[in-house]
Amino acid sequence: MRGKYMCLELDETTTDGGVDKVATTTMSKTYFEDLGRIAESNAKSAQESARIATEYWGASREKNNEVAREMSHTLTEGMWRQKGANEELVSRIFEILQERDEAHKRFFSQWAQAFTSVPFEYTRQATREAQKKKSASLK
Repeated sequence: MRGKYMCLELDETTTDGGVDKVATTTMSKTYFEDLGRIAESNAKSAQESARIATEYWGASREKNNEVAREMSHTLTEGMWRQKGANEELVSRIFEILQERDEAHKRFFSQWAQAFTSVPFEYTRQATREAQKKKSASLK
């Protein structure tokens, strides 16, 4: 059987006491030229693949850096906003506590005045009785 690039010739050869068919190949100049073109095409294809992979790697690295910068900016901005919200909340809580403190002061001041203004005659009387008993026992 003869092909475009090589010619296979079958002959009988004796090996190990038996007869086998052995294929021998005859390669022509055209075959080697075609192999050279194929190798050159494969090399160009490999170079193009390497160029595409390198471009992709560079572009993806740039995009990843851009995404990382945006994430960092967003996180930082969020933290600043949260800080502002926390400060506002603390300030409001402090205001409420001050208002409550003032309300308690007013209430207990009024409460104390109510009890100090009421005449407690029985307290005075008990004090006088105690003083009399003490004076009598000292005599």
